[in-house]
Amino acid sequence: MGKRRMMKALGPHGGVTTSRIVVSRELVRERRRLHYMEAGMGSPIILIHGLGGSGQWWFPLLPQLTSDNFRALCPDLPGFGRSSGPVLDINDAAKAIVEFADRLGIDRFFICGHSMGGAIAAHVAADYSPRVRRLVLIDSAGMPGPHSSRALGRALQPWSWCPLHFYPTLIRDFIRAGPATMLRATRSVTRADIRPQLRRVSTATLVIWGEKDRLTPPGDGDRLVAELPDARIVRIAGARHLPMISHPGEVAKLVGGFFEAERNR
Repeated sequence: MGKRRMMKALGPHGGVTTSRIVVSRELVRERRRLHYMEAGMGSPIILIHGLGGSGQWWFPLLPQLTSDNFRALCPDLPGFGRSSGPVLDINDAAKAIVEFADRLGIDRFFICGHSMGGAIAAHVAADYSPRVRRLVLIDSAGMPGPHSSRALGRALQPWSWCPLHFYPTLIRDFIRAGPATMLRATRSVTRADIRPQLRRVSTATLVIWGEKDRLTPPGDGDRLVAELPDARIVRIAGARHLPMISHPGEVAKLVGGFFEAERNR
């Protein structure tokens, strides 16, 4: 374990009604650093961020999840946030997530991924199914189509998909990743096709989608659910590509309730 740093995760109302303490941690092996955020106690949830992001993109959900007695673990994927590179392709990133759980001594866990993180989470659920209790995919990447070739251009137009108040975090994380990492990761994501993996996901899955998403269109969510053996979709009215940022209260209740239902079986 590396150094610890305390910070606060603001809740659905900007911290006015609730906040939670988050611990910043590091795992170091062979000079490679994996940074992650941890909050709460109870059943572990691994939350995987999207392209250019970091574990802090999950902060708005943490007050609700920790109140529901979950242990939220938010790693910075290799090459992003405070984790050292190189950036990994989708399959290798899934292996890195399982290794992350191993190093923390976690056998079974819930998993939730956004965008690129959704594609990674789907790989984990398919390839390591005995370890995944339930899966949540939020505006997931990995469903190729005509829009895939336009993904980079739209990613460079954050006003079309990112809430204004989130710009400081978005810009900071993009700068940390750097242009080379962003380009490599974008190429990997736009070429990814998770449909073969989806057919091997045996656990119950909740798909959450912003109804106004222009990066990963809502139709992708319907196609994704059609490939999964046990899945349902919930659309977030008025949300774009970052529903956990723009509508954190609604998304946190959906995620926590879905995982809680399995825990209470």
